[in-house]
Amino acid sequence: MPRDAASLVRDIYQALGIPEEEARLYFRTLVEGSLAPAGPKEKELTASLSARGMLILDSKGGSYLAVHPRMALSNLFRVYEERMVRERKEKRLLVDKLTLELIALIPSESKRTNASGPRGRPE
Repeated sequence: MPRDAASLVRDIYQALGIPEEEARLYFRTLVEGSLAPAGPKEKELTASLSARGMLILDSKGGSYLAVHPRMALSNLFRVYEERMVRERKEKRLLVDKLTLELIALIPSESKRTNASGPRGRPE
């Protein structure tokens, strides 16, 4: 038996990094079968979900259909995973840059990287 709607929606936005409003709208569209966006906010949300690969415009062009959860959630996870890899690489580059900048601040006679004493002097 599936969990309640609120916990499913919460897991979608927390685990996969999409806004809660979008998770709710995807869930609603999935359960109801289609969605004809009403109002500018709902149109904005459907456009965002469509760009994420979670909703598609039906063949008549008036409403949206939910992409099957296997595809939609896989797409979200792939994007999430790519973002995490990119962020990890960016942090690694920052660590490398900071290391070089901090080494440059050490007085020249104590720049040995394996020194264990204070300010690079062996104890």
